[in-house]
Amino acid sequence: MKPPAWVRLCDAVAVVAACLAAFVILFGSFVASLGPAQMSVRSPGRLLFVAAALVAIRHVAFPANPLHRRFITWLRARRADSPAAIAGAALVSRIAVLLVAYFAVLTVGLFTAGVGFELSPDPLLNLPARFDAGWYGGIAQEGYQFQGRFDRQQNIAFFPAFPVMMRAAGHLTGGFEPGVPPLWRLARILWAGVLLSLAAFAWAAVYLVRLARDTIGEDRAVGALALLAAYPFALFFSAPYTESVFLLAAVAAFYHFRREEWLRAAAWGLLAGLTRPNGCLLSVALAVLALDQLQASRGPADTRLRRVAIALAVASASGIGMLAYSTYVHQLTGAWFGWARLHETWGRSFEGLAPVARGIGRIANDGLLHALAGVPFDSLNAVGLLFALAMVWPVTRRLGPAWAVFIVINVIPPLMAGGVLSMGRVTATLFPIFLALSAILPRRALVPTVTAFAIGQGLAAVLFFTWRPLF
Repeated sequence: MKPPAWVRLCDAVAVVAACLAAFVILFGSFVASLGPAQMSVRSPGRLLFVAAALVAIRHVAFPANPLHRRFITWLRARRADSPAAIAGAALVSRIAVLLVAYFAVLTVGLFTAGVGFELSPDPLLNLPARFDAGWYGGIAQEGYQFQGRFDRQQNIAFFPAFPVMMRAAGHLTGGFEPGVPPLWRLARILWAGVLLSLAAFAWAAVYLVRLARDTIGEDRAVGALALLAAYPFALFFSAPYTESVFLLAAVAAFYHFRREEWLRAAAWGLLAGLTRPNGCLLSVALAVLALDQLQASRGPADTRLRRVAIALAVASASGIGMLAYSTYVHQLTGAWFGWARLHETWGRSFEGLAPVARGIGRIANDGLLHALAGVPFDSLNAVGLLFALAMVWPVTRRLGPAWAVFIVINVIPPLMAGGVLSMGRVTATLFPIFLALSAILPRRALVPTVTAFAIGQGLAAVLFFTWRPLF
């Protein structure tokens, strides 16, 4: 029997109060701003009392179907392949990375020579404060700033979608609470970024499984998600970085584009173009996909051409997102692509194939093992690059050229303008790799591969969160 509405409301409030109490016990008190109103949560004891009182009153008034039984029934009713189950599994994988990261900081300790900034002496509050996270948090807190020069690092090099989301979510985590030191407010904003990354990855996981069902089959779909979640460089989906949002936008754009759901595909493509510099390249892959669909379609020539014209217009949304931000940058700096010029201050300047030649020369002179030992972090990123390139042909055969184009256009330009710098986290968002890998792996090899990936991700998480230069 379904409980009355007031019973379900009491149960919901009791669960929320218990969850808030657990949050305060783990992380301490907080103040959330809801527009002009503020909610202060400081005492876990009161919250637990409210939860217990509501459960007791509800049970006395309506003893049938108690809360714990409703929860057990809900768990049993969830299908393993339901969206809730998929998102839940994805979240567990991300939370596991954060736990590894926290205990790595406590046990291994920070690489003090590499620490770029510290927002709090509390290792938990300070946990998301790593590398580029400071740039995103700074934009969310204070907006874009330009100092009239292109020879030093500045925050307009970072695209706006993720910082804007962080600013909105930061109000809920106390990032704009009056009277709190600015650095602590920034730490709370970064935690808002972590929550955004977790939510975006969970949503992306649901889209990925749906896309996998359409492309590689029902029996291989969950395997693709497992491979992606365990991938060594998937640790960035647990950090306040753009990887989760870009993954979500790219997967969703592909999913809706294939189904000719044009408005949704355009919206997700626009988000991709506003999230990262390489987001605009999604337009190229979707344009190739449109041409593939044209060749496979049947019907009158004018109808087919009209469809491909619409598809190409939708594919351009990612590029339009990049141009929209470039217009803003032009107004701020006077340079249309000022954000691109600033990438040189991070070591990203066009060198063609010189980085590849240097790597080959180092191996030829020192031998493979000595070359790897000399630049271990570059070597790890190079492994990610080689893995992505090795998967181009399987992706082409199993999924089609558009999917392979998505991989190539995301790895070759940064390779030619910065070498293997950050190449690991670039490859983490290349979802066609994991679709094709799940499709071609023998079933008996899936679990060992996921296990090996997960071990690698544990290592990568320890390195990144202890400030080793794996960024």
